[in-house]
Amino acid sequence: MTMKTGKISQTAWRRSVGKQFHMRRQGEVSQLTKESAGGVLMPPDKEGMVWAEASAYGRSGRTGFYAVLEAAGNVAAKDAVPAGISARILLPLGAEEETLRELAAGLEEACSEMDLQAACIQGEVSPAVRFPVITVTAAGCMYPDMRDSEIMPGEGRMQPGQEIILCGYAGLEGTLRILDEAEEELKNRFVPSFLANAKELKKDLVLPSAIQTACGLKREAEKGTQKSLVSAVRQVGSGGILAALWDLSEMSGTGLEADMRSIRLRQETVEICEYFNLNPYQMTSAGCFLLAADRAEEVIEVLEGAGARAGRLGVARAQKARVITSGEEVRYLDRPAPDELASWWEGRMSVEKI
Repeated sequence: MTMKTGKISQTAWRRSVGKQFHMRRQGEVSQLTKESAGGVLMPPDKEGMVWAEASAYGRSGRTGFYAVLEAAGNVAAKDAVPAGISARILLPLGAEEETLRELAAGLEEACSEMDLQAACIQGEVSPAVRFPVITVTAAGCMYPDMRDSEIMPGEGRMQPGQEIILCGYAGLEGTLRILDEAEEELKNRFVPSFLANAKELKKDLVLPSAIQTACGLKREAEKGTQKSLVSAVRQVGSGGILAALWDLSEMSGTGLEADMRSIRLRQETVEICEYFNLNPYQMTSAGCFLLAADRAEEVIEVLEGAGARAGRLGVARAQKARVITSGEEVRYLDRPAPDELASWWEGRMSVEKI
C-alpha cells in the first residue's frame, strides 16, 4: 500500500510500527508512541543524562539497525549506559507501507540486541529524500559514581605514552550495509558460501555492552583504586579508522604512531571493497572503537572476555606528528577524506539516475 505525502497515518503506524516493539525498561523509558510529545526517553528528574544522535540512509530494512548501533555506541563511549532511543524515519514519495514495516523491524532488532527501549518512532513521506533516512537519538545515564566527576562525558583524552587499542574490525559496518543493498549484484561475483559467511559477520560488531566494560576500568581508575587504564574511548564512524585516528589525536592535542598492519579487516571486507574499488580504511565503522589506555594487555583481556576482538594499534606521542607505518614504509596521516560508503552511494545514484 502506497503511503500519502506527510506524516504517516495513525492506522499505518499501529499496523507497521507499533505492533513490532516491546516494553523492556519500565520506569526508565516511556511506552512507545507516535508523537514526540508523548515519547520520553528518560524521566525528567533523571540525573547524569547523556545523549547521542546518528543517521543512516539506504533501501535495506536493516538501515535503522546501524543508526541505533552508532548512537548507542556513542552513549556508551561517554561512560553512560544506553537505555532508550527515539527515531525519525523519512521516506521518499511513493514509499510502500511494507518499507516502513521493514525499517521498523530493523530498529526493533537493534533494540532487542542492545536491551534498549524505543520511546518514540515517527515517520513521514517527504519529497526531500530519495530513499529512506533514519535519524536515531539514544539516551542513557552516567554511572552514579561518575556524576560528580570533574571529567564531563566525552571529554576523555589520550595521554602521551598511552597505547591505542582497536576494538572490533575496521570497515565492517560499511561492508554489511553494502551487502544489504547490493546482494543481487554481488551474487554475480562471489559464491553463495562467501556471501553467507559475510552476513554472519554481524556478530563481530562491537555492541555498547562491551564498551561499558572498558569504561568500567576508567571509573575504577578515577576513584583511585588503580593506575589509570582507559582514558579515552571513541567509536569509529563516518570516514573510517583513519578519520577516527585523526579526530582522537586532534581532540587530545597529541601525536601518534599507528601500524597499518595492526588494523583488523575481515577478508570479506577486503574483497567486497576491492570489487567496488573502495578503501576499507575510510569506510564507516560503527561497532568498532578506539581506546587510549595504560597497561593495554589488561584492557584487551577484559574486552575479549566481553566478546569483543581487540589488539594494540599504536601509541600516543607528545609530538604532534601523526605517523602511520606499514613495515618499512612511513607516512603521515592525512586530514579525513569523504566516507567511502557515501562515495559508493553517490556512484550508484549517478548510474541509476535516481
